[in-house]
Amino acid sequence: MSSVLHFYVRPSGHERAASEYIQRKLQSELPELQGVKTEQCYNVNWTAESFPSNKEMKKLTWLFGCPLLLDDVAQESWLLPGPTDLLLEVGPRLNFSTPTSSNIVSVCQAAGLGAVDRVEPTRRYLLSVWP
Repeated sequence: MSSVLHFYVRPSGHERAASEYIQRKLQSELPELQGVKTEQCYNVNWTAESFPSNKEMKKLTWLFGCPLLLDDVAQESWLLPGPTDLLLEVGPRLNFSTPTSSNIVSVCQAAGLGAVDRVEPTRRYLLSVWP
């Protein structure tokens, strides 16, 4: 059984500044844009027969999080779209593995997470617009 696990990372201070920059750039083309929020998502291909144990989940959460922030990684998205919002996810194509994935998989293997064979990060954007 192969399943894809999702780890959503809460945006930190520099990502909020980037969101504000993106919002300013987009508002010139899309004046009804109210706000932009972002988050990073790590899509982990888990190849074991069973889901990760609590110990394995703690390792994965620790690997994808910031050591200075507590509870910045979750398996539920931090972005909650409203009825007029648009949620976009931008990342690599699924038909090939990126060098980033190879590096992250090497770290996972070194941490004893042998069931991880691919990790692709994506950036998620929540665009809030006027109705």
